[in-house]
Amino acid sequence: MTSTADHRQRRSRRLVLLGGILALAGVYTVGAAVVEPQIEDDLTARVPAALADAGYSVTASFSGQDGTLRCAAPLADPAAARRLALDVYGVRAIELDPSCGVDGAPPVTTTTAPTTTVPVTVPPSTTEATTTTTEAETTTTVAATPQLAIQLVDGTLVVTGTVNSDLVKLAIFDAARAVVAPENVVDQLVVDLGAATVPADRLTALLDLMAAMPSSLSAGQVGWDGTGLSVTGTFVDEAGRVAFQAASDAAGAGATLSPRPAATAEQAAALEAELNTLVDAQPILFDKGSTDISAASQATVQRIAGIAKRYAGVRIEVQGHTDSEGDPGRNLTLSEQRAGAVLDALVALGVPAADLTAKGFGMTQLILDEAGNEIPEKSRRVVFGVVLV
Repeated sequence: MTSTADHRQRRSRRLVLLGGILALAGVYTVGAAVVEPQIEDDLTARVPAALADAGYSVTASFSGQDGTLRCAAPLADPAAARRLALDVYGVRAIELDPSCGVDGAPPVTTTTAPTTTVPVTVPPSTTEATTTTTEAETTTTVAATPQLAIQLVDGTLVVTGTVNSDLVKLAIFDAARAVVAPENVVDQLVVDLGAATVPADRLTALLDLMAAMPSSLSAGQVGWDGTGLSVTGTFVDEAGRVAFQAASDAAGAGATLSPRPAATAEQAAALEAELNTLVDAQPILFDKGSTDISAASQATVQRIAGIAKRYAGVRIEVQGHTDSEGDPGRNLTLSEQRAGAVLDALVALGVPAADLTAKGFGMTQLILDEAGNEIPEKSRRVVFGVVLV
């Protein structure tokens, strides 16, 4: 486990780094008036060139990163031309002039799309609308969506919102990738030079809370709304609640935390299917002849841990299997040890030890093809069984 001294040292380095980044961001913002014309000239040249490669004859004009396309003749597929323009690096929004064959089409704005689709089950930070009725009037108030939010979903960190510089974005993603594998960080963050600056101490506090989520919560969200931090989450057990509440208090943020729900029989069955679908697509690999989980499988194990923490009231059996090569007794031992290694990794990632058991089956449950021949790479596997307790 990481020592308190190590944590403080990393946090101190982060404060220095963020202070420098935000100072640079201020310079960057002041310099935008100088840089912006260069951006406009660059996009005005590159966008028509990119569309010309696809057979479109257009000209472009830009105000910052927002542009308008004009055409010598109506285009056969205006929507496709707009999409191609939006794919050009640096373009934020594109509007088509009526000369391109559309009349009054609204501008389309591009955002950074995630490489992985993650089902978001975290309670939204936006509260329900509250309505106050009097004889004279009805007033409805809706809380604002956070400017910057980081969600924990099934072992994955999803970063959404808007920041005002690429440097701040880089700092956020460097910190996120130090918490989970890079494959488990989903980028939905937009850079907008006009966005409000997140104060350095608040950004540091938000990143500290992000780092505390995976070990204590099954799901959660930390956010900055322009004035303060908001924190919601589902804790795994009492120890997780206490640990995360302490982190929230240290960050000066009020946390709304709730216990994870107890699974129904249907949810337990669905959980087992979900875990096994994941490891069928992304098998847990081990170093050859070893019980050490391969570095290539760390992202998968993190996602398994996130899913495994979703419900209370279940027992998850980690089941190890081998192929038929070698001595049956040694294979049984190897399968037991590998199942135990996965169990230990899940506990280290915050899955309660009481929720887990491990069992090795050796070469007793081989995977065969239609002709009855073994498929060794399929036989070597770790899978899961889930029951209610």
